[in-house]
Amino acid sequence: MFKILILAYLIGLDPVSTQQTFQMLGWYRTMDECKAELLKKNDDNTYAVMKEFVIDGGFKWDWLVAGCKNDETREEFRVLPDYPLGKPEELEGVTLDLDDIDI
Repeated sequence: MFKILILAYLIGLDPVSTQQTFQMLGWYRTMDECKAELLKKNDDNTYAVMKEFVIDGGFKWDWLVAGCKNDETREEFRVLPDYPLGKPEELEGVTLDLDDIDI
C-alpha cells in the first residue's frame, strides 16, 4: 500500500529545526494511483494535495518535499516545489539533500 507524505516547515521559522513529516489520509494500491493523486493540479496550476495541506494547516506550514511511499518495499516517488516568484526568505541558502530525507 502506498501513502502520501509531506515534509513541511513552519512558515517564517527555520525550516531545518521546524521540519515535520505529515501523512495524508488515504492509501493507494499502486504507485500509479498514488502519483495520480499527488500530481493532480488545480485550475491555478498548483498541486491540489499540497494546496489543501497548506490551507488545512491554517497557512502555518509550507511544504519542502512531497511523495508517495510504500513502507514495505521502500519504493518512493518525490515532488519538489518550484518557486516561480522566488524562494521564501527562510529557504534562501537552504539546500535539501534528498538522500538524507526520509519522507
